[in-house]
Amino acid sequence: MATSKNNKQSKSNGGMDWGSPVRSGMDVGRNNSNKDESDVSITLVLCIAIMALTFVIAIPLLGMAYLDMHNATNIAIQEIKKMRLLRAQILEGINDNRQSTEATPTEESVR
Repeated sequence: MATSKNNKQSKSNGGMDWGSPVRSGMDVGRNNSNKDESDVSITLVLCIAIMALTFVIAIPLLGMAYLDMHNATNIAIQEIKKMRLLRAQILEGINDNRQSTEATPTEESVR
């Protein structure tokens, strides 16, 4: 009976038990006994260094990929222009052959 009386006293008005042993055992802050120690943790410095290194590596790689894509596109455009020109020349040559054979009579047609 005495234990239930003590439990009711430790609970707040909202019914939550804020005085749990887990919360009381948590470390509330860092030990600031050493004044020479900086407040920036080594983990933060390490994360910032990794991010900086990532950007130093990633940005040039993205630039090289963009330039490679640009060069490949220009080469493809040049090849397409060459192919169209060659096709036009071939078609022009075929048309010239047809016109020349139709314009000049053969020996059989003269007889």
